[in-house]
Amino acid sequence: MRLNLARPRRFPVPELPIRKPPVFYGWWLVLACLLLQAIGAGCTMYLFSLLAGEVERDFEVSRAVVMMAATGHGFAMGVFAPKLGGLLDRYSIRSVVIGSAMVMGGGFVLISFTPTVWGFVGGYTLLIPIGSAVLTMLFSPMLLSRWFERNRGLAIGIAGLGTQFGGLVVPPLVALIIEAYDWRFAMRIVGIAAALLVFVLARTVLVDRPSEKGLAPDGDPIDATQHQSTDRHADRTVDDGVTAVILRDRNFWLAAFGMSVIVSSYGVLLSNLALFATDIGTPREQAALLISLFAIIGMFSSPIAGRLCDMIDIRWIFAGIFAINIVALSVFSMAGSYRELAVATVIVALAGGAISPFYGAMIGRLFDLRLFGRVLGTMSFISFSVAGVAPVISGWVFDLTNSYRMLFIGLIVLMAIPMSLIPLIRVRRPTLA
Repeated sequence: MRLNLARPRRFPVPELPIRKPPVFYGWWLVLACLLLQAIGAGCTMYLFSLLAGEVERDFEVSRAVVMMAATGHGFAMGVFAPKLGGLLDRYSIRSVVIGSAMVMGGGFVLISFTPTVWGFVGGYTLLIPIGSAVLTMLFSPMLLSRWFERNRGLAIGIAGLGTQFGGLVVPPLVALIIEAYDWRFAMRIVGIAAALLVFVLARTVLVDRPSEKGLAPDGDPIDATQHQSTDRHADRTVDDGVTAVILRDRNFWLAAFGMSVIVSSYGVLLSNLALFATDIGTPREQAALLISLFAIIGMFSSPIAGRLCDMIDIRWIFAGIFAINIVALSVFSMAGSYRELAVATVIVALAGGAISPFYGAMIGRLFDLRLFGRVLGTMSFISFSVAGVAPVISGWVFDLTNSYRMLFIGLIVLMAIPMSLIPLIRVRRPTLA
């Protein structure tokens, strides 16, 4: 019997058409960003005013001293933001998110063992801002700007719901833990839970670029090799001269000035919101509900603002944020009861929910997307550094006058200045020289 060892004939195999998944993976990333922002914001910006009262009573110090923690946090976020933005441009977003959450969680645990108020100030200045900057400000708009073009504002706006969701859920839960145990035990729970939840979520869901899924932005099919090459080329264009290009742009300084005033205002409000209520005799649990109210209203305004950023001139959104804040600050300056504080909180939350989608959409409209991380980090350095002095100033004003009224009036005046400069902003996409 003779074996036929000839090579078998090969028949052409027809290429199967690339099928789009029923749900674009970018929308799963939107959900992941929402949850990660909820953890970051709920544990930091929304929780501070609740902790401030406990620390003030425990260590028997002035409010200005306690507010030094918020000031240090703001300054540190500004200092760390450019470097963290550069890391997000160059390395895996997933790795940076996980690393920053571990540092933040460790900061909360260390704070829980401090024997003096300065340990609280130090933890909020040196460790917690790293996770706060990445989780609440930097990673989400950068990641979603890679995955979306047509619906970028909407995607960032929906993810921005996480900021408010964290404020809705975390402070009341922590208030219950403090009531049952104490603030130190609550800080240990917050630190460990935040680090573990971020690790699991980021590790299992985050994907840096649509090319890693064989897709283009918005889910359009594309040759993965070609798109990866384009992505790498885009990364190489972000060189050491980019910062100088950014700093020569008039748009950058106009936007940074406006964001500095807005962040300063919210730094004052969120670091003192629960204190506004407890100062007039409101119980701790009811005071914490103001933070939740802020979050609930912001959850409605965030996706609406994000969609509006896709549809109309970004400058109108900027002007609207200033106008709403001016009205809210006016109401806060006259508030003398819990109900009036609640009305002011509702008004200011309408603009507060818009900040996250607006911030990302504004940078996407005014600058080349290859510069996104560097612009975001540099602008955040300026705005958070300037805003860092606001909380401690608010504490000094209260210690001197036993009122925040003069501070609110000053913020109203500051709001009017950058609002008047908005017509000088030009919507464009500059290219690198």
